[in-house]
Amino acid sequence: MKIKFGYVLLVFFLVGCNLYGRDFSPTQVKSIQNNVTTQSEIFGMFGEPVQKGLESGYETWTYAHQSYSLFEGLRTKNLYIVFNKDNTVRSYSFTSN
Repeated sequence: MKIKFGYVLLVFFLVGCNLYGRDFSPTQVKSIQNNVTTQSEIFGMFGEPVQKGLESGYETWTYAHQSYSLFEGLRTKNLYIVFNKDNTVRSYSFTSN
């Protein structure tokens, strides 16, 4: 039993794990257009944000993803979106390592 658990643990660390959030691709982010892409389109692409808020009266959504693998280490992606009053994207920022 201990040997099987050891193999499972080894595979887990070699393959990696998703630590936080739902993964998304930079290609998806590049398709966002300010004053064109709608809130419902963003939801369709990325799903439920990990955080919603307000910035100077404008609604904001935050998406984040963290994963870890033995070979790549910790990988993070953060997408911060500000929406206009008409529910189109006002601005966004994307960072990753």
